[in-house]
Amino acid sequence: MPNFFLLFFIYLIIILITLKLSKLLSLYDIPNYRKIHKSSVVNTGGISLYVFLIFIISNYEYSYDIELIISYGFIVVLCGLLDDRISLHPSFKLIFIIIPSLLLINEGYFITNLGIYEYIGIIELGKFSFIFNILAIGLLINSYNYIDGLDGLLLSLFIASLVYILFLVDNENVKNIILIIIIPLSLNLIFNLMPQKTNMKIFLGDSGSLFIGFFLSFLMIYLYKFENIHPSYLIWACWYAVYDFLYVTIKRIINKKKFYFADKSHLHHDILKKTKNDHLLAVLSINLMNIIVIVVGYQVTQNLGNLYSLLLFALLYVVFTFIRNNSKKLLNL
Repeated sequence: MPNFFLLFFIYLIIILITLKLSKLLSLYDIPNYRKIHKSSVVNTGGISLYVFLIFIISNYEYSYDIELIISYGFIVVLCGLLDDRISLHPSFKLIFIIIPSLLLINEGYFITNLGIYEYIGIIELGKFSFIFNILAIGLLINSYNYIDGLDGLLLSLFIASLVYILFLVDNENVKNIILIIIIPLSLNLIFNLMPQKTNMKIFLGDSGSLFIGFFLSFLMIYLYKFENIHPSYLIWACWYAVYDFLYVTIKRIINKKKFYFADKSHLHHDILKKTKNDHLLAVLSINLMNIIVIVVGYQVTQNLGNLYSLLLFALLYVVFTFIRNNSKKLLNL
């Protein structure tokens, strides 16, 4: 059993050093027309998170498979760091994401089917397996990058996903490394929610948001392929990020806008307006909704079956789209 208190203090030291060095090197997120914050904030929380994870996999042995995901994630973290500094063109970001993804696919982290379902049997991907894996990984990575626009939102949703996954996993080594990962995420969340006047506030930055999406993508592939956890359970861990990404992307395409350019069309922007710019209340509201949907999704999968879970996932996206299309009216904005 890992010493969680020791690891907590180790990460506290890492994040404080990162905060100090970032200020000395002027590694800030500069506010602009599409960002919510009004003054510059250190955006290297993702770097401190990754440094801690490298420390863990260098000094402890829990799960080689998950450690491999973390190792290849270095390229994604580097991509995020460069993007925060010089705003990489989307094509370069795509290359940075595809390279480690292909390396992990070559290591066996890919799926050839979507599992067995009542009445219809196994859903084979066949010749579309490779393209499906690439598209699904890219979707999830960008989904988590998209929702990193509100203090504490990405981190709290990711922590909820990992806590949910803990209930699905039986492998003690996998449980331990997930618990260890929750430590830096929780501390990052505290620093992320701090008022800017404390001078201790820190953002994940693209290095953190891209890595989280990358890590969760391959963690879910690993859990299905090697731990035999059915996708009908796993999809609920990322429903919010996927729904939001699909809605915003489709809307931008319909409106003939470049889908990869950021704007304020996300649900969290509308909820933030409703809460009169109260970040904590907005985050708590979205997290309450997230937990309710996860619990409902799990219960449907557990008690009704895999097919009903998949159908519910599709149905709830239709409901989500309806709510989004009418959010201003529903929220009285």
